[in-house]
Amino acid sequence: MNQHGGNSGMRRLWQTRRWLVVAPFLLLFWIIGQFDKANISLVIADQSFLKELSLAGRQTALGSLMSVFFFGYGAAIFVWGFLVDRFGPRLCLMVGSAGWGAAMFLMSQASSLEGLLLARFLLGVAEGNMWPVSNALTNRWFPAREHSRAQSFWLTGATSGTAIAIPVVTALMLANGWRGMMIGLAVLSLIPIVLFSFVANRPAAQKRLNPRELDEIESDQKKALVVERLSFRDLLQSRSFWLITGGMTVSTTTVFTLIQWIPSFLVSQRQLPFITMSRWITVGYVVATVVMILAGTIADRTMQRARTAAWTGILMAVVMLPGALLLPPIGSAVFLAALIGGGAVSAALNGALLHAMVRPEAIARGTGIYTGVGTFISALGPALFGRLIQALDGAYWGGFLYLALLNLASATCYFTLHRISARVPQATAVLSPLAAATGNRSSGMPVAEP
Repeated sequence: MNQHGGNSGMRRLWQTRRWLVVAPFLLLFWIIGQFDKANISLVIADQSFLKELSLAGRQTALGSLMSVFFFGYGAAIFVWGFLVDRFGPRLCLMVGSAGWGAAMFLMSQASSLEGLLLARFLLGVAEGNMWPVSNALTNRWFPAREHSRAQSFWLTGATSGTAIAIPVVTALMLANGWRGMMIGLAVLSLIPIVLFSFVANRPAAQKRLNPRELDEIESDQKKALVVERLSFRDLLQSRSFWLITGGMTVSTTTVFTLIQWIPSFLVSQRQLPFITMSRWITVGYVVATVVMILAGTIADRTMQRARTAAWTGILMAVVMLPGALLLPPIGSAVFLAALIGGGAVSAALNGALLHAMVRPEAIARGTGIYTGVGTFISALGPALFGRLIQALDGAYWGGFLYLALLNLASATCYFTLHRISARVPQATAVLSPLAAATGNRSSGMPVAEP
């Protein structure tokens, strides 16, 4: 009977507008964004591209193509956070998506490394809208008890998008060359503008929304407002907020460093043919997607989001080197791509952690800060990985060790965050979760894990 009731509840949930429309649209938004990011990992493994722009053997320069994207991305997220709170997520999503298409077209016309770097930087600026827009829509459209699952769902676009992008981008490159592939992606980048013309900023403004669903969302949000939360100014003085920022830095560094360097590692070090490598990486990204959804479900069911992120970081640190270097080549391809899902788990949980800390009107700005700082710092990751390869005469073990140590540091951040929330009795934490966010016991307001 319980199982039947649970299945009935899941069916009802997936019939709601937020799960039938908003969540899938956000997922597609992230999939398309991932196409724009991930194509460079295949381009730098393409011999015609390397020859045309005289980049063969210049590993640090190739690493900078991802790093410069993150400099633009990280810097722009700060601005997008304020714009989303001011003008709403829907308009900012549309403007940013138009910018994606323009930047991809510029990349297709680049005739030098400098031109390509400029276009990648502008692409990062345009895609800086993704986190503030998605986090704001999640906060407005989903009850708090669904935040981890909702964010894990749309953030799987980072892995499923790459899984889809690998064969699609490969096919486009083989048929039209790397320039033709980028023109195709420029057109694809405009799809979110069409989709979100049918989604309102808030459920109350959505036409033909079921009154029962609207009441479910709004009643949950009214309950959340009873609990005291941080203002934007207080958030910036919160110890817990900066621990989340540290975890975000590691997550972003891990995910996009792996995305950029896995194809080159498999082709040059594990001697996998390009097409074979593409096929098995795709399988790994499917596994990564499952990992993220599973982690989000566990975090919502247990309401132990910081602890879930911490144990994920430890597991990543332990398995990184042996999985990359000791498995057979095909196993290594699947394993490394699947690790991207593990690296993205903490990013998916950070939004739910933030929602429980800060007032709703400051969600986008808070998102802009922690993702902006994290992304800006992580811009060094792909270039540093490339420098380690060059320093070790082409060996990749130093880069993988670097990522493993970063994930240990991330686990420390999340265990500390969990301990802060556990210092105060649960009853006090439920009544007043403000102090745990600031780490202030004397105020009597610590935050239990959301």
